Amino acid sequence: MKFTYHEIFNTLQGEGRNTGRPCIFIRFSGCNLKCPWCDTDFSPKATASLDELLEKLSTFQEKSVIFTGGEPLLQPHLLTLAKALKSSGYWLGIETNGTIEPSTELRETLDFIATSPKFGVPLRLTSANEVRLVTADEITLEWCQTIRSQLPAEDYYLSPCDTGHGLQVHRAIQLLGMLNVNSPTPPWRLSLQTHKLAGIP
Repeated sequence: MKFTYHEIFNTLQGEGRNTGRPCIFIRFSGCNLKCPWCDTDFSPKATASLDELLEKLSTFQEKSVIFTGGEPLLQPHLLTLAKALKSSGYWLGIETNGTIEPSTELRETLDFIATSPKFGVPLRLTSANEVRLVTADEITLEWCQTIRSQLPAEDYYLSPCDTGHGLQVHRAIQLLGMLNVNSPTPPWRLSLQTHKLAGIP
C-alpha cells in the first residue's frame, strides 16, 4: 500500500470556516481536472507506505490533518489512512473538487468536507460542510445559485480568483452583493486566502 504525494507541511488553514486552525496538510498528487487558473503544484514528489506516512505525521505537534491536492479522493487507500489517523485522535478534513462522492465509511471517518466545484464540471458530491467557489471569469450569479440548490452545505463562500496578478476581490464582492440581496441572513460570505496575504504556506 503506497501513497503518492507532493508535500506534507504544517501551517494555519487560510480559508473558510476553519481559518486560523493549525493543521498538517497532506497535498496528494494527481487531479482529474485541468483548471486554467490553478495555482497549485500537485505533481508527484514522494511515495510512502501507511506506516511511513503515519511516522512522518507524528513528528508534527498539530492534531488536525487536511487531505488536499490535486484531488485527494483519487487516492485508493485514503480510507485506510483516515481510519488510522482517526484512531490516533486526529481531526480530519478534506478539500475536494466535488467530482467524486466519498464512500459512506469515509464520510463517517472525516470531520469536515470542504469542496470547490468547478464551472462546467459534473458535480458528484452530495453534501459538504462548506462550499467555496473560486470567482474565475466564467462564474455567474446563476451558476452560484445552482450550486447552492444542488449541494447542501452549512456554509457557502466565494473565494477571489488568484490570476497571478493579485486576487480578484472586487469581482467576488460584486457577486456577493447580488447573491445576498434582500436576504436578512446573507447565505454567502467572502473567503480570502489569508495564508497568501500573511505570506505563509
